[in-house]
Amino acid sequence: MADAPEDIIIIEDSDAASYDNDDENIQSYIEEEEAKKKKIILFGGIALILVLIIAITAVLLAFKASKEHKESTNINLIDKRLQESKKQPSIEPSKLENMIAKANYLYTNGSKEKALALYEQIASYSQAISQYNLGVAQLKDKQYKQALQTFQKAIENDEKRCVSAINAAVCSLHLNDQENFKYYIDLAYAYLPYEINSPLYSYYYTLISYYNKNYLAALNSLQNSTSKAYTTVQNHLSAKINALYNNNYDAIDALEKNYDKTDDFNKALLYARIGDFTLAGNHLESAITKEIQPIRAPLALGLINLKAGHIAKAAREIKAVTEKYPEKVYQYYPLKVTLKDSLFDPQKAQNVYRKYILNTKETLYQKIFYFSPYKVFNANQTISYIRKGNANIYIDNVESAQKYLKKSASSSTVNIGIVKAIKKALSFKIRAANTDLQKLVKIQPKHSILQYDLALTYAQMGNFQKAHEHFLRSYYLNAKNYLSGIYAVMTAQLINKKSTKLKSILKDSIALEETSEDIELYKTLLYLSDNDYIAASEWLEHNYKPHPLYLYLDILIAKKLSKTEKAKDAVNKLLLMQPNDILPNIIYMDTYFANLNTSEYAKETLKYLKNHKFTYEDLYFGPYISRYLFIQENLISGRLYFLKEHLEEKLTTTDKNTQDLESALALVTLYNQNFEESYTLYNHLIDELKVRDARTLFLGAVAATAAGHHENAIALLELAKMKDGSFYESRYALALLYMEINNNNGAVIQLSRIQEDDFQSQYFGFKIDTQKLLFQKQHPQKK
Repeated sequence: MADAPEDIIIIEDSDAASYDNDDENIQSYIEEEEAKKKKIILFGGIALILVLIIAITAVLLAFKASKEHKESTNINLIDKRLQESKKQPSIEPSKLENMIAKANYLYTNGSKEKALALYEQIASYSQAISQYNLGVAQLKDKQYKQALQTFQKAIENDEKRCVSAINAAVCSLHLNDQENFKYYIDLAYAYLPYEINSPLYSYYYTLISYYNKNYLAALNSLQNSTSKAYTTVQNHLSAKINALYNNNYDAIDALEKNYDKTDDFNKALLYARIGDFTLAGNHLESAITKEIQPIRAPLALGLINLKAGHIAKAAREIKAVTEKYPEKVYQYYPLKVTLKDSLFDPQKAQNVYRKYILNTKETLYQKIFYFSPYKVFNANQTISYIRKGNANIYIDNVESAQKYLKKSASSSTVNIGIVKAIKKALSFKIRAANTDLQKLVKIQPKHSILQYDLALTYAQMGNFQKAHEHFLRSYYLNAKNYLSGIYAVMTAQLINKKSTKLKSILKDSIALEETSEDIELYKTLLYLSDNDYIAASEWLEHNYKPHPLYLYLDILIAKKLSKTEKAKDAVNKLLLMQPNDILPNIIYMDTYFANLNTSEYAKETLKYLKNHKFTYEDLYFGPYISRYLFIQENLISGRLYFLKEHLEEKLTTTDKNTQDLESALALVTLYNQNFEESYTLYNHLIDELKVRDARTLFLGAVAATAAGHHENAIALLELAKMKDGSFYESRYALALLYMEINNNNGAVIQLSRIQEDDFQSQYFGFKIDTQKLLFQKQHPQKK
């Protein structure tokens, strides 16, 4: 994984000197060389004996007449020695290995008599071969205790002392004898100078350095190898050591040098480390097909799909491997939930802000909601109610008249209330306006304009679930209220709710209307909801009287179509209308600084924020988008500390309606990495001030996670999920925290509800808890 810290196990420690049948045995080359040498000596000896026999025979024949008695004696002696040599058993080491394996099989399967007979035969043969070769055979057959004794004899006989000592150390590792292991590795190092002229010198040095945990020396030796023998093993060791030091590209290069079908799993993990999740996934699927690492491979594939944003696939894979291995599944990749670096690092934050945050539908739509107009009551409808009531009195229908007059009175009360609420909203008292409108909608629930205004306050507060609910009611109450219908479509997209039928109805209805300024606005907004900026470009050709919403649409469409001058012209007009409001100034910076590099953008942003005077009312009490983007700009420019002081001072002098002010301070404190303080502020918001919308609960969970209160984070995320099940950030974070506490089943439930492919959390991430893995390795009995 891109920053996955788990060790890439290429070969086991013991495999450095003898490894499985899929790899070359590290000692097989030595064994083969010894066998070759032995054959040469054997054949040479036979040839020499034949020559001697011929020579002696010739001499004896020449001197037969004079030295018959002596000749007879010499021939008898030679014959005796030849007979003795014939009695010595001779066997190839490979055949001996097979015999040892057969004897072990017979013994373990109850044929002890046959096994013992075969062991006696092996014992007689073993006298005729080198102790070293016998030790290799025993080591390969996992007779570690016997092999250790044999290698000790080889060392005592001055036979291949260096490599015999290395293999003796390997046997000690298998026997869990650290003291012996250290002794033999040191002994191998002591004998190493005697191998200076051997082509395998660098290889021996690599193994000794590796087992002594002198990995840099081992890597240097591998990079300057004196032999091309055992290239597979050398490449594996190189990959493992490079992976240890996070030289992931070098590790991949080492594994790619030679094909080994068992390497798919290790390649996958390395590709995951560098963030190439496609190749990582391909290799893991290949490993699964080959049944390599049956638990780790599918689990790793699930985690990689989580990283890649393929949440539904990840859920299926994690569910399957958990059901199959309910206990063992938690042994290999313990998760540690983390927060994204881009929340705290100014440069990374700027990269995410400019490439992602500014271009999300959520940001774009919130800006549209920010500039959208509130609507006032329909005076003609109220007058109509009064007239109908009076008419009914004249016709003696008192009951009906009272009903109409009551409607008129309630409508008048609601309409007056709407005006007052709008006044608060336009003064950036959004939460206060929302509270008033909620009370009014209880009096007159079938008031389309009231439902629209209430929905707009919810949208500006960032509560899209509630906004969608009331925009939809407003449209159903008045099908001509197209703006409510369009905003219902937009908020449906933000809460991952289907709105295809509603959008189709709107398009058909608007198409039947006569062309007008309002109709062109509605068409343009629908184009934007379809992400069709080419069709929306027609909006730029109109020359309507400038309104804030119109100007923002000019800016948005012009920027998307790379019409920079048009966008700048519109933003200048917008800034003239709202010079001290935060959001128009942020739009100005984003438009004028769009082509600057990272450092220049930060520098110009810092300069602009320091020199410009804001009213700050929108920061304290206004729409969420102003607060959020302003904090982002301060994070990017390194001004969080000063903003934190500013908000703290304002909070001390504010007695009531401090919810949004405290919310801003909690978020600034979080980004400033004062985690415990941020956690405390969010707790106060939620518990004391009763701010319990899904976003606040989620951000409280973020602060809890950062402060190390993961249990509290889970509780807050459970509440956030209940408030708004469509808020995928909450579900994703909850799933990761469940996996952290070994509750894969709970995690799968949350992940399976995330329907968006390519989902990437802006807040939460995870890594493998290597400290926990190390602890488990060092304390295998302690779970």
